[in-house]
Amino acid sequence: MARILLMEDDQDQAELLAMILIREGHDVTVTADAAAAIDRVGQERFDLVVSDLFVRQKGVLVSNGGLRLIGYIRNGARKGEQATAFDVPVIALSGVMGGPTDSHFLKIAESVGANRRLEKPVSPSYLNDVINELLAP
Repeated sequence: MARILLMEDDQDQAELLAMILIREGHDVTVTADAAAAIDRVGQERFDLVVSDLFVRQKGVLVSNGGLRLIGYIRNGARKGEQATAFDVPVIALSGVMGGPTDSHFLKIAESVGANRRLEKPVSPSYLNDVINELLAP
């Protein structure tokens, strides 16, 4: 079906989400941080990106990991006057803190270019519905 890049730093969550996506027939590449995800997006073609917003960098939970990835996808790498943006749908996921703060970061993700924002835990059927909607011609 689709080539999907999944950025999720929590190994259990990454395995669960990857299993859901693979079961639906998708080819899934998993990265644990924004730097690795940005490298992959710059080198490979993906049909969809699913990104956790809060990722660990050197053991510290940071909120800019997913936002950084989404910004790179939408604005590209700046080199002088040229920029390369990527036209790929992005789903932003978050569920680390819960409550209004979580919702705030999901809204920010949408404002910087995420096509959809979902709170974890997300049901497999709902995730698949959103993916199908974003990938529909």
